Amino acid sequence: MSATTRGFTLVTYVAMLDIPRHVVEFLARLQAAHRRRIGTPKGSPGLGPFRQAVLVLRWFRERGCVHCLSRDAGMGE
Repeated sequence: MSATTRGFTLVTYVAMLDIPRHVVEFLARLQAAHRRRIGTPKGSPGLGPFRQAVLVLRWFRERGCVHCLSRDAGMGE
């Protein structure tokens, strides 16, 4: 899939993260429980617990730029 922005054609892609899925799911459940505890309304803007878990694990794994990781996750669009 590609998109055109400012005259440039951008290419989107899917990458694999070398972390077991059960680790991501565990972190996502912790995040969801935290959101329930603090009363975050369902449908709030931002990432869902699973996608947020992936973003955090990529940050720990790759030590990447937070702005780049959040852009990759579709935040700020």
